[in-house]
Parts: sequence; C-alpha cells; structure tokens
Amino acid sequence: MSIIIPTLNSSRYIDIILSFYRRHEVPVIVFVDDRSVDDTLSIVRRCVDDVRLIHNPGTVVEDLLPLMAKACGTKWVLRIDDDELPSLALLRFVEEVVEQDAIAVYGFPRYQCAVSRDGRLVTHREISPIMCRQWRLFQPGQVHFRGSLHSSGLQHENQRDVAAPDLASHVHLDWAVHSSRERAQKLARYDAHTQNEGTKWRDFYLYEEGVTADAFVELALPEFDETVREIAERLGELCVETEKTG
Repeated sequence: MSIIIPTLNSSRYIDIILSFYRRHEVPVIVFVDDRSVDDTLSIVRRCVDDVRLIHNPGTVVEDLLPLMAKACGTKWVLRIDDDELPSLALLRFVEEVVEQDAIAVYGFPRYQCAVSRDGRLVTHREISPIMCRQWRLFQPGQVHFRGSLHSSGLQHENQRDVAAPDLASHVHLDWAVHSSRERAQKLARYDAHTQNEGTKWRDFYLYEEGVTADAFVELALPEFDETVREIAERLGELCVETEKTG
C-alpha cells in the first residue's frame, strides 16, 4: 500500500504536516505539483525520503489521481491531502483492510477543523464529519478515474464501497493553514472549472462570514496535539478565538 500526499505551494506549513508522519513512523510519498512557485519542493525533500515532482494535466487535484496511482504501482492507495491528517484509528483500520480484496473503495469521516489561538484542535459543531465523508482508500486496479470536483475523483464497477467506522476519521485543516483570501481564490478556481461549483460551497470554505466562536468545539484527538501547537505558533493569524470547553 502507498500513502500519497499531493501538494502545491504549501511551503508555509507542509513541514508541520509531514512531521506528523515522521513522529508516527508512517512512510508517505509526496507528489509536488510542478506548478508550485514557492519552496515547497526543497522543503518536502528535507522532510521525507520519497518525493516525486509531477505535472498536473488539469487544474484540480482529482486530475492527478490516475498519475499518482500509476506511479505508486501498489495494490492499494490511500490519498491524504496536504491540509489533512489521518487519525491513528484510521491508519490502524487501513492496515487491517488492505489484506482483503473484496472492497474497491473505503470512505472515512472527515472533521472540518480550525486551530484555536491557545493551540487546541477545534471542529465546527454544525458540520457533520459523516456528511463530509471522503472516499480515499482504493484499489487502483478496480476503479476508473474522473476529474469531478468535491468527489473521490473515482468510480468503480462490480465491487463494493464501504464506509469505515466513525472512529477511523481524519481532520481537514484548511481553515488553519490557508487564509480567507486563499480559500476565496480556491472557490474562484472551482467556479472556473465547473460552473457554480465554488460558489455553492462558499459558506463551507469562508467560515468567517458567519461563524462565531461558540460554533467550535474542542476535538479530543491527542495524536494531533503537537502538530496543532506548531500551527498555532507559526500561523497564529489564522487561528480562531474560541472559548475553552471541558
């Protein structure tokens, strides 16, 4: 199995993300999009052993999926984006199920998260991790790839997909590592790719337009504690003001 991380222009935070995998001795393959104009490639090369420079023939990460899967050459691929992190429960689940063949694709709950100014991982209480489930573990030989946005980027025939247990979750740190301006630019790219695809997700990506401090609740996943503290120290201007609970 390969764990793949596609990344583009992530020099401000990618070393923090990759340090999580080093701490837990989890090998990953990082694919650096050759459109990056910052120091992403050189930083990633200092952090992990397996780094691949890759050319995206399209405009979204889903367009990279078939190229990354082919480059890995493994029976199973787990895709985790550069602003996400897998829980240890997710990694344990993956380790167990890759010994089986009957399932083509697995989906995992994803918490939409921010980081508080005092260095805690917080999630938006009104966004369900189950509704945000992401289909990220797959057998490349059993799927067809498609470049549609806000999907797994793949489809399959004659085999089942399965929702992983709720505990096998991952976290999305988009709000913690990208500014509101960067997230607005992402929505504009989505709209350019598919009409209205960015605009309809505006409330989700630009939480600052309507979310108050009491919308966040602390998420108790201690494996992320050190990563979250590092984000708070480096990217404090992106952290949220929220009351401590519990």
